[in-house]
Amino acid sequence: MFSFSRMKAVVALTFCLMASCAAPPRTTQKQLAGEWRYTDKIQSCRYVFKKDGSFSGDVTYHQKLISKFIGRWSVQDGTLLYNYTSDAFERIPAGATDRDKLLVVQRDSFTIEAADGSQRKYSRIR
Repeated sequence: MFSFSRMKAVVALTFCLMASCAAPPRTTQKQLAGEWRYTDKIQSCRYVFKKDGSFSGDVTYHQKLISKFIGRWSVQDGTLLYNYTSDAFERIPAGATDRDKLLVVQRDSFTIEAADGSQRKYSRIR
């Protein structure tokens, strides 16, 4: 016969297992289409993600433009994928790829985790 405390433990375990199986909502390219900016004290990065899968952007470091790039982008399994096709400053070679884990996607912001483990929050530019 189950005791009350044992039944509470079974219910709690069942709830935890169900919660761990719940997948976050899928992020679509439609949600990320638009212009976005990340800024900190040292640098800023701007991306324009187009609905057709192309993107452009630039990076400013200590208020100096150091990269201006274009490429193709997509979202797969909670990951934002980039394939760079050119960079006006030749800092990013054509064919280079990158990926960022999407942590949070909201209407006016999204947060990524980069390959180095750092997190960045991008804000939508109206």
